[in-house]
Amino acid sequence: MKKAYILTAAFLLIAAVISSVSAFGIAMPYWKENPLIMQPGEAKDVALELQNMVGNSDLTIRVELLEGSDIATLTDSSMDYLVRKGTADTNVNLRVSIPSDEAIGTKHTITFSFSTVTSGATATGVKVGTSIEKSVDVITGEVKEKGIETWMWVVAVVAILIILILLIKPKKKAAKRRR
Repeated sequence: MKKAYILTAAFLLIAAVISSVSAFGIAMPYWKENPLIMQPGEAKDVALELQNMVGNSDLTIRVELLEGSDIATLTDSSMDYLVRKGTADTNVNLRVSIPSDEAIGTKHTITFSFSTVTSGATATGVKVGTSIEKSVDVITGEVKEKGIETWMWVVAVVAILIILILLIKPKKKAAKRRR
């Protein structure tokens, strides 16, 4: 009998936690392999996007700047963002400013915390929230011009060869017919 009560309580707790699951995501235009490259004295506005594509209800997400406040500021009036369910376009606006005397090659890291804001009580008295930390590197330096990659040259050469073969074949067939 005691075992049945424990199993029932465990089942109810699991059901309560599962029914309150929320999920959100963050889309950032820069990441580890694609850092933000800026010049000394440059300022840039960057938008991060909050997404709630999987959740079953609207979410309120609180954004905090944990690291990098020497070069970055969140420019929105509130740090709490209402992210409607099924959306992927709630912007978090950020301004990044590099000092004019910044040395080329200097690397800064901007770290954000994104947390669900929970309110109210649940049947179990427990409210579970989610928190995600994301970072982006900002490098002061020259923007390198990207050349044409090797694989692009290979594709171009192969395409030219195919075109030449297709142009030469009809001429050979026409020459054989004349003989």
